[in-house]
Amino acid sequence: MVKGLFPTVCAAMVLALPAYGQSSRITQDMADFETSMNGHALRIQRNGAACPPSCVQPMQAASGVVTVAELEVLDFLDLFVSSGQGLLVDVRFPDGFASGTVPGAVNVPEATLRSDNPYREDLLSALGVRSGDFSSAFDLVILGGGPDDAQAPEAVRALLEAGYPETKLKYYRGGVAAWRGLGLDLATGQ
Repeated sequence: MVKGLFPTVCAAMVLALPAYGQSSRITQDMADFETSMNGHALRIQRNGAACPPSCVQPMQAASGVVTVAELEVLDFLDLFVSSGQGLLVDVRFPDGFASGTVPGAVNVPEATLRSDNPYREDLLSALGVRSGDFSSAFDLVILGGGPDDAQAPEAVRALLEAGYPETKLKYYRGGVAAWRGLGLDLATGQ
């Protein structure tokens, strides 16, 4: 590529993209991103859902918790969920869950996993935790709306805070948005 043409081509591609909604922050701490490339300024802004609450989430929800993608979710459904050893957990509110989720997922809203929920111990018991013993707890893949949904990483952190072993947790960062974007089937009306 001709020197100096790359930034021009990149700028033209960015300008050709349609604007989706309002201008938004990338994260709570980052309004936009700026750097230079080959002596040319490069700026990335975000258009879409307001941040907060819909901020771009990091790839890793918490230290020691593995992040997975779609093929790993399929493997998890086949190896763990189908054998009764694991649960695919959609942590969105029930209306979001009912509008479409990954097939095989169960709905456990993120807010129910927080320490201020007086019924959290009952919920942990339903996940296989017995009197603070996590050895029989289900392996879980946690998902939310997508890479800009803080509910899934917050649910992972709430489970870790409750004592859930990081080895029994996985984070599907792409969530329903990535699943849908790849044209994979959604389950609705659950």
